[in-house]
Amino acid sequence: MADKPQENPGSPPSNGQSPGQGQTPPPEVKIPDKYVKDGKPDLAAFVAGHNELVGKFTTKTEDLRKEIEAGLFKERPEAADKYAVPDIPNVDKDELANHPMLGWWREQAFTGGLSQKKFDEGIAKYIEVMAPRPIPEDDLKKDLGDNYKQRIAAVEAWAQKTAKSDGEMKVLEAMATSADGIKLFERMMGVAGNMEGDNPPPKQETLTVEQLRAMQNDPKYFDPAQRDPAFIKKVEDGYAKLYPAKRP
Repeated sequence: MADKPQENPGSPPSNGQSPGQGQTPPPEVKIPDKYVKDGKPDLAAFVAGHNELVGKFTTKTEDLRKEIEAGLFKERPEAADKYAVPDIPNVDKDELANHPMLGWWREQAFTGGLSQKKFDEGIAKYIEVMAPRPIPEDDLKKDLGDNYKQRIAAVEAWAQKTAKSDGEMKVLEAMATSADGIKLFERMMGVAGNMEGDNPPPKQETLTVEQLRAMQNDPKYFDPAQRDPAFIKKVEDGYAKLYPAKRP
């Protein structure tokens, strides 16, 4: 068999095609005339055109942003302090106007573009959430016993008698929003005894066994309908004083 003739590395390929033949030539790049000067690309003109294009895009973006904000904030007051204090049933308007959260909420509402209506709704929702919730009767009965209504009535009577202002009464009402709060009130009532307002407590008297037994026959001690926590504590403290190691 005859040897295959070797190709000269410097000679054209043996397939009969010249170098580059059969390949797609690169597309011709046409430079706009405004970027050509003296037959050559004008780099300065290209940079100026690019900057002009960026400027137009930025301007349109800013205009669009302003247009969107104008649509979103069209019902917003001209300033945060222009939000009016709403009229809410059973809420003192002057007290609401001086609430420390009002200024903060005005700023938040203004930043968010809220209308006066939405501003009012936010305040109403806050008051609704923060308002004391009624305690389910089943929970009261479980924690305070079958005579829970009498115990609560005694606490309410003591609070109304003790509070010297509407502000103090609101504080006391806020405390009595759970069974634990009622129990705390009863301890306070026991400590206060028959105190009136800020008067100092009278000197505690020493009761005899006969006096204590007579007090135990009083409806304020044994009758659930007339139960008086302060009276009961007085009996218990009397026995504790006579017999430190015992309880009635």
